[in-house]
Amino acid sequence: MFRNFISKKYSVYIIGIVYSILFFYGYIVFLEPNYGYAGFAIIPERMDMPWLGFFTYILVLVPLFFYSGINFISSFISIFIYYILYIPILFTLFLNMPFSVPDVVRVEILFCISMSLLFCADKIKFSTYLILPSRINVYKLVYILTILCTVYMLFVYRNSLRLVSFADVYDLRSSNDELGGNFFTAYLSSWLSNAFIPLTFVYGLFASKRLYVWVATFACLVIYMATAGKSVILFPLFMYGLYQILKRVNLNGSFFAIGAALIGIMLFTLLIDLNVFIGAVFWMRTLGNGGLLANYYYQFFSENPTTYYSHINFVNAITHSYPYGDVPLGRVIGLEYWGETNSNASFWATDGIAAMGEIGILFSSVILFFIFIFFNRVSKGYNKVFLILVLVPFINSLLNMSLFTSMLTGGGFVIFLVLMFSSSVNNKYINENFNNSWR
Repeated sequence: MFRNFISKKYSVYIIGIVYSILFFYGYIVFLEPNYGYAGFAIIPERMDMPWLGFFTYILVLVPLFFYSGINFISSFISIFIYYILYIPILFTLFLNMPFSVPDVVRVEILFCISMSLLFCADKIKFSTYLILPSRINVYKLVYILTILCTVYMLFVYRNSLRLVSFADVYDLRSSNDELGGNFFTAYLSSWLSNAFIPLTFVYGLFASKRLYVWVATFACLVIYMATAGKSVILFPLFMYGLYQILKRVNLNGSFFAIGAALIGIMLFTLLIDLNVFIGAVFWMRTLGNGGLLANYYYQFFSENPTTYYSHINFVNAITHSYPYGDVPLGRVIGLEYWGETNSNASFWATDGIAAMGEIGILFSSVILFFIFIFFNRVSKGYNKVFLILVLVPFINSLLNMSLFTSMLTGGGFVIFLVLMFSSSVNNKYINENFNNSWR
């Protein structure tokens, strides 16, 4: 009976509304009381505008009309954009956007159109693969690159490697910051963390190559000891657990399952008297941050020059038009509203609002739409679980950084380049199968 329920389209609308109600409630009872000073405020007059609240809930449902299940990888990525960015942005604008009501309605509609467009990328079908010829085993090459990059990190940080507790990670980052500051080391470290390690680790799981898994795990340890990346040290355990779960479930119920999991955590953190720090990690950093930063990016760039994509290094190298000197975009916003904070934000905030103002919300979504189409064609025929697992770092990057940063340093470009090689497409361990392949 339950499986029959989640297979129905109306279950998607129900879980979307329930999630939205809980986020709205959590904003009022947790985010505003505990972190109002950080920007999670409420404009009192908005609480007396039930029609605007009702309109916001309608916009919650509209993109779901265009959701048609998990046909390609773009739908899975879009589910996370919907839950982690779209809904928090809508309700943050409703509660805390210090502009006129018509302005709020207009910007909410722009986000609604954008979210709907991203779900539509899944509807475009392909009859052919996008393949690059290759004679070498590309996963053996990635495995070797993982080893070489790890050795390089050991050499660069040879006198500064420390295994510290999570309480001391910021001290380690500060002390080692200059060592990883050069262009080559920064990119190599990012590709190792976000592309080479996921590909090596996950392929090792699917191909039952334990050495691949252990090499990737050791590389995670080295990166943690060098750069204090908390997510990296937890990566092997998280990925192995996720692998064991995903290979046993029907991924066509992903929208409901992800929403239900988030709702469960919401209820647990709201009903149980937890340490405020634990609540902050989930409510402020995971759920609230996307809406908060989109709101403040909109405020700032409504009064200051937009970048017209000169915040992207290679664009600025050609145009020399970045309006904020040597200060990166995230620090510009951080310095304006929170002092020294580096406020990196999602693609909608950076490649949308910061680049072109409110029309940039649509424009950045169109760019991502075409990237999704490319992703879908490249990934046609691959095992679903394999794709989802190797793209976890990229998805996390996309939710928190510029689209172009996510592609270059977040692993997107490297991963999909690897997936295009014929030795990957025809690899029997990760090829399509009856349970976990795209249609």
